Amino acid sequence: MADVSLSVRHYMSNRLATLYERQDIREAVKVFTERNLFGGAVLDNVGNLVGILSVTDCIDAALRSGYHSGWRGTVGDKMSRDIRTVDAEDSILDVAKMFMDDHYRRYPVLDDNRVVGVITRLDVLKALRTIGDSGFPV
Repeated sequence: MADVSLSVRHYMSNRLATLYERQDIREAVKVFTERNLFGGAVLDNVGNLVGILSVTDCIDAALRSGYHSGWRGTVGDKMSRDIRTVDAEDSILDVAKMFMDDHYRRYPVLDDNRVVGVITRLDVLKALRTIGDSGFPV
């Protein structure tokens, strides 16, 4: 059996946007569309995670602003404050179970209370395949 890691750190992506509460929502939209991202971690002025902004939140902001009036608001106005995170050293198997029990599509990954990445359902599926291929019992 091959040596395989179960740590989230080995399967997470560090491809994420970091946004700030006071940032204009249009700036977040630009970041998401230019980098092909589906969401971002929202930090306060000292770097603490305070929310998550998703593409869905941005679509909602656009629709609520109306077609001709332009987009209004800040990231802080539109973000979700209901945050569920995982630690970089958590077991990928535990995160897989979390995805089965929750409606979330991704979790911010923290290391020493700082956002270091994101883990998605697809990342977990890839991890489970790697772990299964190694002969490690899942």
